[in-house]
Amino acid sequence: MTVNEFWNGINLQEKQKEAVLKKNFDKDECKHLYELYKENHNKFFEEVLKNDDYELWFLWIYSHMACEVYDLYVEANISDKVFWDTFTDIHLWCENAEKEFEVLGIKEYEWFYRHIDMVLFRFGRLQFENTGREINIHIPQGAPLIWEECERSIAMAKEFWGEDKIFVCHSWLLFPGLEEVIHKDSNIGKFRSHFEVVKIDFKEREAEWRVFGKVLKNISDYPEETSLQRKIKQYLLNGKTLGNGYAILR
Repeated sequence: MTVNEFWNGINLQEKQKEAVLKKNFDKDECKHLYELYKENHNKFFEEVLKNDDYELWFLWIYSHMACEVYDLYVEANISDKVFWDTFTDIHLWCENAEKEFEVLGIKEYEWFYRHIDMVLFRFGRLQFENTGREINIHIPQGAPLIWEECERSIAMAKEFWGEDKIFVCHSWLLFPGLEEVIHKDSNIGKFRSHFEVVKIDFKEREAEWRVFGKVLKNISDYPEETSLQRKIKQYLLNGKTLGNGYAILR
C-alpha cells in the first residue's frame, strides 16, 4: 500500500495531503524515525517535536507506519474494514487539530501508538484498547451513540479477544453529574445505564472540549448552537463541575 492509497482510504482532506507533500519529506529520515519509534516511543516523540511543523511530520510518519501495519493486518487475517475503521482516526484527529489549534497535521501525537502497535481496534461504533486483563472502550466522535450499535461492537470485541476480559470506560459521558442534563432515555443516557461508575476524575475537562470543540477560560464565551451545549453551559454557569467517570461494563 502506498501513502496516497492510505490517505484516500481514510478520506484525508486534500489540504492535509497538500501540506505534507509540499514539505517534501525525506523518505530515509522517515525510515530512521520509524526505527527510533520501534526502539523507544518517547525518544521518537522527542525527535519529531524538534521540528516547528511537527504536526505534519507526525501525519507523514504515521501514514507510512500505517502502510506497514496493513501488512500485519493481512498476516493476522484481520479484515480491511477493521483496518480502515481503525485508522480513520487519523482523519478525525487532523480535523480536530485544525479546528482547535488552526494547524494541519496531527496534534495529539501520543494517541496513535495504540494503532501502530495494534493494541487498539475499532469494531463498528466503538474502539477497544487491549491493556492486558482489561479492555478500554473508547468512543470515537462523529456518529450518534446508539446502544444497539455499541452492543454489536462489544460482541465483536469479545469474539476477537475472548469472553474473559473486563470492559472498562473512562469518559466524560460517564460523569455522574451529567444525569442533571442528560435524559435517561436519550442515546447517551442509555449508554450510561450499562456501566457502573467506580471512580470519578474531577481534573479532566474533556466534556467541555467534546461539547464545545475547545476549552475556554470564560464559560460565558461557549456557543449555544445545540441543546446539549445550552444545557452544559448553564450547568457550568451555575457553578457546577464536570469531569470524567471511570466505569465497568455491567
